[in-house]
Amino acid sequence: MAAEGEIMKRPLAGLLLISAAALARQQDGTLDVIVTPNSGVPVILLPGQSFDVVLTRRADLHLANDGPGPALAVEWYDMPGDRVQARCVMDPDAEPGEYALEAVVDSGVDRNPRAVYIRRAYPDYYLVAHVTDPHIGSARHVRDASDIFRDVIAATNESKAAFALITGDLTQDGTPEQLQEFLRIMDGCTLPTFVCPGNHDRAALNYEQFFGPLAYMFCFGQDGYIAFDTKDYLPADELGAQDADLEVFRRDIKAARWSIGFTHRYEAIMGMRSQIVLFLDNPLDHLIFGHWHRANDDTEEAVPWGTTPITVTPAAVDGMMRLFDVSAQGVKPRPPQRVAALE
Repeated sequence: MAAEGEIMKRPLAGLLLISAAALARQQDGTLDVIVTPNSGVPVILLPGQSFDVVLTRRADLHLANDGPGPALAVEWYDMPGDRVQARCVMDPDAEPGEYALEAVVDSGVDRNPRAVYIRRAYPDYYLVAHVTDPHIGSARHVRDASDIFRDVIAATNESKAAFALITGDLTQDGTPEQLQEFLRIMDGCTLPTFVCPGNHDRAALNYEQFFGPLAYMFCFGQDGYIAFDTKDYLPADELGAQDADLEVFRRDIKAARWSIGFTHRYEAIMGMRSQIVLFLDNPLDHLIFGHWHRANDDTEEAVPWGTTPITVTPAAVDGMMRLFDVSAQGVKPRPPQRVAALE
């Protein structure tokens, strides 16, 4: 178990199969040398703490905002699938703020904005913003889905939340153009943004090329968060890579004050092995998701074969979002809010 508050990330094994030649965090928004962290899978840490960077090859790593950022002490490790991992230790005197992560290679500089956030301390009480189902590219309302999502992001910025969870159906069709538009709007968020894919986002490997892993975890102070993918699920164990990853993630945050899962959707018939890990062997303290385009009601308060409470947030494409209070008393959802007009 890492030290309290240390940010931990593990790449999904399937991610290692993506061709490095197809990736570049340039004008088209896709990933290149740096796989994680990125603006959809950032890190939040304190001065002197460490974080992991997954890359397609070794590079000189730097943090930057308006100028050079804090120094990083880097230790390298080889990974399967022609990937490398850099364990980066933050300067103990690092100034809090938002930083881009830069990887300098012979061909130039790969720059991931909004990838690293340094805090002075972790609060015992904080807010989490939940945004789901923006459906960029859809025509569900008179008003364009992109404009609705901009208003939702603006409300998120005003919420004073510590970070935002954005849980899938980011786009209508999962095309590169729709993912580019989603990324442009999301990067207007002043909070760290943790994303996961929805069923509408999984065309080819487009989502992976923009955001990398389909499943990952992070810690924020005393609390642990697990993102996982539910595009494909079966009544029985699918023996996919995610099942093994979730076992490791759940073990890593076992000592957390609260363990919180976030995903696009939950169904009682999703993979059996994953449900045993998340809801039976060592149940999560809360599960947050979207997909339903409505809030859950009083008859839908927990997973049907466990004790983990669920909270479903209505869709951002319908102008909605939700805040959660996280404290020593628990993870408490506030009522959903309508923050954007639809006409």
